[in-house]
Amino acid sequence: MKISGAGLLLGALIALPLSAAEPAKPAPATAAESPKQILDSMRPDLQALETEAVSKGVSMTVDEQTRFWPVFKKFQAEQAPIIDGQIAAVRKYAESYTSLTDQDSAAYVNALLERDQRIHDLRVKYLAEYSKVLPAGKAARVIHISRRIGLAAQAKLATLIPLVH
Repeated sequence: MKISGAGLLLGALIALPLSAAEPAKPAPATAAESPKQILDSMRPDLQALETEAVSKGVSMTVDEQTRFWPVFKKFQAEQAPIIDGQIAAVRKYAESYTSLTDQDSAAYVNALLERDQRIHDLRVKYLAEYSKVLPAGKAARVIHISRRIGLAAQAKLATLIPLVH
């Protein structure tokens, strides 16, 4: 599974200690990527990073793994269009930033908040789904990892675009 510079940067951003005894390690330096390259690889890198972090950060029995991973794949499939929508919105915003009206700016921010809510609702839904196949603590850890990675991705996107005016 290939992790590009965007994925490595996301990994470094979250500094995700997978256990209390295991400190986070910074990602190795990579060649600088353009904002377009970062956006192009954002979702696949994000989801690959999320899969890797969950596999390393949540110890599961073979039976738990057998039941969990198909549910996790459904989560990522439902998550993909939300992430893709945000990336498309960022592209559109970047293309028209200099000519945005107040109404355009408000519409962009409202759309961001709507996507935030959709991701939140999806995580709530899948916390319940994961709890059907994993103990509650492990299910919560999966969602916590997903949320941390999502927050890091949001921070990365925020560095690529200026504030609305």
